[in-house]
Amino acid sequence: MKNKLLYIAIAAGMLTSITSCKKFLDINSDPDTTQEPSNSSVLPQTLAAMPTGLQSDGGLYVSKYVQNWLTGSSANANVYDLQGYTFSGGTMAATWTMTYQAMGNNLNYIVDNGIKKGQNDYVGAALALKAWSFQHTTDYNGDIPFHDAFKPGTFAFHYDTQEEVYKGVDSLCKAALEYLSKAAASPESNTLAKGDFVYNGDVNKWTKFVYGILARNAHHLTNKATYDANKVIEYCDKAMASVSDDFVVPFDATVNNNSNYFGTFRDNMGTLRQSNFIVRLLDGTALAGSNIKANRDPRMAYMLSASNDTTNGNGGYRGVDPGQGDPYYALNAPTSYYVNGAPPTSGTNLTNYNNARKKVAVAWGDSTYTNVSPGVFNNNTGKYLFQNKAPFPVMTYAEIQFIKAEAALRSNKSGVAYTAYINGINGHFDFINRVYSSIRGASNIYGATPIPAASRSSYLAGANVKKSADGLTLTDIMLQKYIALWGWGFFETWVDMRRYNYTAPDPATNQQVYYTFSLPTPLYTNNNSLPVQRVRPHFTSEYTYNRAELERIGVLQMNYHTKKMWFSEP
Repeated sequence: MKNKLLYIAIAAGMLTSITSCKKFLDINSDPDTTQEPSNSSVLPQTLAAMPTGLQSDGGLYVSKYVQNWLTGSSANANVYDLQGYTFSGGTMAATWTMTYQAMGNNLNYIVDNGIKKGQNDYVGAALALKAWSFQHTTDYNGDIPFHDAFKPGTFAFHYDTQEEVYKGVDSLCKAALEYLSKAAASPESNTLAKGDFVYNGDVNKWTKFVYGILARNAHHLTNKATYDANKVIEYCDKAMASVSDDFVVPFDATVNNNSNYFGTFRDNMGTLRQSNFIVRLLDGTALAGSNIKANRDPRMAYMLSASNDTTNGNGGYRGVDPGQGDPYYALNAPTSYYVNGAPPTSGTNLTNYNNARKKVAVAWGDSTYTNVSPGVFNNNTGKYLFQNKAPFPVMTYAEIQFIKAEAALRSNKSGVAYTAYINGINGHFDFINRVYSSIRGASNIYGATPIPAASRSSYLAGANVKKSADGLTLTDIMLQKYIALWGWGFFETWVDMRRYNYTAPDPATNQQVYYTFSLPTPLYTNNNSLPVQRVRPHFTSEYTYNRAELERIGVLQMNYHTKKMWFSEP
C-alpha cells in the first residue's frame, strides 16, 4: 500500500506541473514514446518469451522429474531430483511469468489491434499463442486463472478448473483457425512475415501449429471415458506434415537474453548430467535388451556426451540416477593424474586416472567435464540443443506422429499406429539432420555432419525397432517418443508420464510402459511417498495477492504438488 500511495503522489505532482503543456501529454504523437506499437513490433517479444519459460522451468526442474538429466554431484540431495518442491519466490515460476506477463496482455493487444486493422494473420497467430500458453500452463500448474486472467482493475483472480481451461483452449484454437482461414483466403493483405521469425508469416504453418495444440489438448485425456482417438488422429493429420513444419525458436546469440539458455555462454547446465534412463534407451539396453555395438542408436552420438573411458560396453556413454549423482564427480580431470606429461601406468595415480575417466561428461561435449567458454559467444562449442545458437523446439512433426501412433493403437488401428510410429522415428532423425541455418542463421544441431542414411537404415532394421504392426506396443511408441522429446519436450513427457502414473504397466507385456524407468528412492520427504504431479502457482504474486483463491483450491496444503491432475484422472 505504501508503494501505491507513493506512485499516486508522484503522478499527482506530475499532473500539477504539466497541465498547461498539452503537447507533452500527447504521447501518441511522439515517435520515441509511442503507445500504439505495430503488431509486427510486439509479436517478436511474445515469441522470444517462449523458450525462456520452457527452458528455465523445464531444463532446471521438470527435466529432473522425468529424468532427462539430473544433478551430477556425488552428495546429491537435490529436491527436484527426488521429485520434490520447495517454496521460493522465483523457483519454477517462469511459466507463470511467461503466460501472465511476458505474453498475456501483449497477445491481447495484438488481437484487439489486429481486429481493428483487419490483420487476420496476426489475430490468428496471437490466438494460437494464447491457446498454447494456457494449455502449457494448466498442464504445469493445474487450476489457473483463465476467464478472469486479464480482467482490468483486478488484483485477485478467480482460478478456473483444469477442465474449464481445457475447454477454453479448444475454443481459442477454433477462433485462431477462423482468422487464419480468413488470412489464407486473402494472402495479399498479410503482413505477418514482418514480425514472425518462426514461420516467416506462413499462415498455413500456423494453422498446422494450431492443430498440433488441439491434438495435445484432446490426447492428454486418454484416461477419460470421453477420450476420442479418432478426433486426435484427425487433428494430427492436419498438424505438422514434415520437419519443415516444426515450431522452433531461433537465437541470435549476441547478448545474454537472445542466447540459448542451454548454451555455453549462459552456463546453466554445468551441474547437470544426462540420466542413465536416456542412456539405456539409446545404447540398446532398454529397447533391444543388450548394448552391443549393433544395438546402439546412431542418435546417441549426436544427443549425448561420451566420457573418456569406453570400457563399459556402450562406447563410454554414462549417466546418473536420481538421488545418486556421479560417484566420480569430486575427482579431477583425468589429465591431472598424468606423470611426466603422460598417463600413469601404476599406483594411486593410475586408479584415480581410470576413475576420473568414468565421470559423466557435461552436455556440451564428449570427454568434457566443465564449460570451456562461459560468457563467450563461441558458436563452435556445445552439442545438440546445447549450443548458443541452437534453435529451441516448441512442437515437432515427430511428436505429432507419436501422438497419432498412440491414439491409433488405443483404437485398434494397428496399421495406422505402426506407420505413424515409423514416421515418428524418421521424423526425429530428420529433426537432427535438418539444416537450421536458414532460420536466422541458427546452428545445425547435428554438429559437423548429419546422421548417415546407412546408419538410419541399419537402426530401423535392427532390434530397437518393431518390424511390423503385429506386436507393436505402447512401450515401443512411448519410449521412442521420449527419445524424440529428450532435451526440449520435458513438459509433454511429464504429461505422458503422469498419464501413465509413471510406472503403470503396458497391458500387452505387463511390464512398465516406461521400461527401466525408476522413481527416486526415497522420494522427497514432503511428498508423503507420492510422485510429483503439479507445480504450485507463482509464489510471490499469488501467495501475496491471491491467497484466498489458493486456500479455496487447496494450494496451501504441504503436499499439493502430489495431488493428481484432472487430465490424468479417469
